Amino acid sequence: MPPHATTLLLAAAPALFWLWFFRRKDRFEPEPRALVFRVFLLGCAAAGAVLWVRPFLEPLAPRGPGFLRDTADAFLVTAIPEEVFKLLAFVLGAGFSRELDEPMDGIIYGAAAALGFASVENALFLTQSGDPLLLVVRGFTATLGHVAFTATAAFGFAVWRLKPTARRLRFLLRCLVLSWLAHGGYDLFLFNQEGLHLVSLLGLLPVALLCLSLKLRWSERQAPLYHRSTVLGTAGAALTRK
Repeated sequence: MPPHATTLLLAAAPALFWLWFFRRKDRFEPEPRALVFRVFLLGCAAAGAVLWVRPFLEPLAPRGPGFLRDTADAFLVTAIPEEVFKLLAFVLGAGFSRELDEPMDGIIYGAAAALGFASVENALFLTQSGDPLLLVVRGFTATLGHVAFTATAAFGFAVWRLKPTARRLRFLLRCLVLSWLAHGGYDLFLFNQEGLHLVSLLGLLPVALLCLSLKLRWSERQAPLYHRSTVLGTAGAALTRK
C-alpha cells in the first residue's frame, strides 16, 4: 500500500470509530450511512477550504509573540474559519435534508462533518511528526474537541430548523457563539507558551464533552416525540408477540 494511503487510513481510523459510536446513539431512526459519509467527506473538504483561506486571515493577528497575537490567532484566524466551514459542510450535506427530523440528527451530522475535518488535520499532523502514537492522543483530545464544538452549532441549527421560531433562532445564535468561544479558548490555552495547555486538556475539553453528553441525553429523551409512529409500532409489535 502506498505510504500516503497508509497515512490517510491511520489518520481516519480514530474519526471513523467515533463516527460509528455517535451514529449508534440514534436508536429510533439511525441516519442513512451514505448521507452520514457524504457529510464526513464534506468535512474533509472543509479542511482544505480552511487551508486555502487561512493565509488571508493571518494578517489579522498582530506580529510578534504575546497574548494579543495568541488570542487573535486562536479566535479569529483559527476558530472562525474552522467552525464556519465545518458548519457549512453540515448544512450543505444534511442541513435541509428530510432526514434531519429530530435534534439528535444535528449532533450526528455535525459530528460527521467535524470528524471528516479532523481526519485531514490528523493526516497533516502525522505527516509532520511521523509518530502514529500522536493519533491515539489526538483521537481522545483534538478529534473529540472538533466534535464537541461543531455538534453544538449543528444541534442549535437542528433545533431551529425543526421549528423556525424567533426564540429558536436566538438559541441557534447562542450555539454558534458558544462553539466559536469554546474552540478559540481551547486553542488559546493549548498552544500557550506559558505551559497552560492543561487548562484546555483538563478543563475546557472535559466541560465541552460534558455539555455534548448532556445534549445527547436530552436528544435521546426527545426522540420518541419525533418518532411516534416508530415507537407505537414497536410497542404494538411487542404486544402482538405477547
